[in-house]
Amino acid sequence: MIPERIVTYLVAAALSIPIYWAVADSALILPTQARGAALDDGKTLRPKMSFHGVSPRLDYLARHPTPVASGDGQAIEAERELPDEQRAPSASGESLAQPFVQTTTPTPAAVVAGANFEGPGSGMAGFVLNTVPSDATMGVGPDHILAWVNSMFVVLDKSGTVMMPPVNGNSLFTGMPNLCATTNRGDPLVQYDRLADRWILSQWAFAVNGSGVPIAPYLQCFAVSTTGDPMGTYARYVVQFSAVAPSGLHDYGKLGVWPDAYYTSHNMFGGSPAGASTCAGLCASDRVKMLAGDPTATMLCAPIAFYGGGAAFLPADLDGTTLPSDLSQGGVFMRVSTAPALRILKLKPDFSAGTVTLSDGFGGAPGTFVNLPLPATISACNGAGGACIPQPGTGNVLDTFGGRLMYRLAFRNRAGVESMVATHTVDPDGGGTRDATLRWYEIRNPLGDPADPVVANRPVIFQNGTYDPGTSGDRWMGSIAMDGAGNIMLGYSVVNAGSGLFPSIGIAAREAADPLNTLQAEIIAHTGTGSQTTFTRWGDYSTMQVDPSDDRTFWYINQYLSDNSFNWRTRIVSFQFPPDNIFASGFE
Repeated sequence: MIPERIVTYLVAAALSIPIYWAVADSALILPTQARGAALDDGKTLRPKMSFHGVSPRLDYLARHPTPVASGDGQAIEAERELPDEQRAPSASGESLAQPFVQTTTPTPAAVVAGANFEGPGSGMAGFVLNTVPSDATMGVGPDHILAWVNSMFVVLDKSGTVMMPPVNGNSLFTGMPNLCATTNRGDPLVQYDRLADRWILSQWAFAVNGSGVPIAPYLQCFAVSTTGDPMGTYARYVVQFSAVAPSGLHDYGKLGVWPDAYYTSHNMFGGSPAGASTCAGLCASDRVKMLAGDPTATMLCAPIAFYGGGAAFLPADLDGTTLPSDLSQGGVFMRVSTAPALRILKLKPDFSAGTVTLSDGFGGAPGTFVNLPLPATISACNGAGGACIPQPGTGNVLDTFGGRLMYRLAFRNRAGVESMVATHTVDPDGGGTRDATLRWYEIRNPLGDPADPVVANRPVIFQNGTYDPGTSGDRWMGSIAMDGAGNIMLGYSVVNAGSGLFPSIGIAAREAADPLNTLQAEIIAHTGTGSQTTFTRWGDYSTMQVDPSDDRTFWYINQYLSDNSFNWRTRIVSFQFPPDNIFASGFE
């Protein structure tokens, strides 16, 4: 068999697409005792953060884009694997019964479909497709949607009218004297900060060597709008990560909005050229100064290491306008471990002192965490967590990204009822013949002390389930959120090679008053009409957001194909529960 790296290279060369290689993780994970000792040094990583002024209006930059030289654009990404701790293959192929598997849907779907229109991709005029995967994400404001995929973004109104056509992501950084302006590597991050009525846009930047491997400098490019207009002006910042291991290339970045900071997580690949996975990068940027366009804004990161057994953390992202009940702990990060458990850490920045603490939030030693045990589950693909999802009409299989929580980690305070919702891909029948489906969680009291004498105040997995309707098909690449009434919606990719369903966009939701641990009947929000025949990577992430204008409309973006060619598209859909359902649901 020809290795995927060589096959990918040949296809990329035929398409004249630049390419880089991310090296599979191979770092040894320290045992808990050694890890604790290694972290207990009080150090804070302070990557250099520089200010590059306020940009011209974004719609002006879109009309005067910065050209990208050959080889400096987004690359086709080879498969990047995570540390061994995140893998839980079944023993000798044994079939492991999975708990809380929902195979029937006793409640019909009550959500009402709203918008359904093309996002950036080959189905949108002006979009230039030259990469895999799509990395589909978006921010939703009062009147606009800013959707960004590899490697162009677009501004639309909520009926799907294009307000600003697709433009390369680096155009936002036009005129800056660094790689943010001259390369367009993608891995986009978009958020709408509803507390401030501002937009936060970000992507990474780096050079490559003659073999196409990333080399330093490793940059994260940030832009924060100066008003609520997504097409207006932006204050621009650049963060440079050290090339010296255990820092390095900051891959798979995720962004969460919190009142005291913008929190980001990364999987770090050490050295230059980028090598093996070395750690998790957990960071906080000074939100107050960035919103003010203050050139003295800084980013602070925890000492770079593996935490809670590995990497692939998500930062909590605030939905709604009710603040978290306790801001003294800093931002919240969570990952899923093969313990199995959900592991929560708190990163508390002190921007005045230039230091951070990373712990359980209740006085624990550096690197300690809140551990929420899970019932036995294994990653998709019989625990391998890689590529195994079959499609109609092709032998090419798709990557599940099993073993990591999928963006976003949505946090909400509903009149004192605090929840985080999260999802990841698991194997529905252990070591059996099935491949992938979605597991989801609602964590109550995520800021609570696990040693609180009042049990009701402790963090707890309030409900969870594995969603496998009809015990057929495969579901993966999920994203989940909760509206202001406690209703939950999960969006994902779905395919069924047996029935002929091409990769499509699925939706499942629950009302707050539904039986615990259950979702309602599945909705195919948009049906794909083609399979991906050349690459295993699919999406990397999708995004579910809640509309800030009503706090009840769910917006979702994910990718699909119209035929078997190299031409992925994205679709943006919206759903909401009828008002009578919302107000009847109340709180549990």
